[in-house]
Amino acid sequence: MVVRRLVDRYGMTQQQAAQLLGITQPAVSKYVNNKRGVAIKLEGINHVDRAANRIAALLVSGKAEQLQIMSKLNEVSMHVRKSRLMCDLHRRLEPGVNLGHCRICET
Repeated sequence: MVVRRLVDRYGMTQQQAAQLLGITQPAVSKYVNNKRGVAIKLEGINHVDRAANRIAALLVSGKAEQLQIMSKLNEVSMHVRKSRLMCDLHRRLEPGVNLGHCRICET
């Protein structure tokens, strides 16, 4: 989602976004073209959207330290887990698991 913000909202080229994020241009292309990062639909979830917007803005500003970016990414990751947004993916990968009693992501 951050990659999309950098390319779509801030007008960066895929190469510029890749350099800023420390990933390859082909990886950026896969994110932009929905070939990577699509196992869980997070677009449209307010908390996640706001976090992606903040992270992209921090990256573009050039004022954010790596620790600050990592902290924001961890924050949104924890929200995704604690909100049980991973359960659908887990259900698809492990159909035999009783997700009603699963609390792995909440810890």
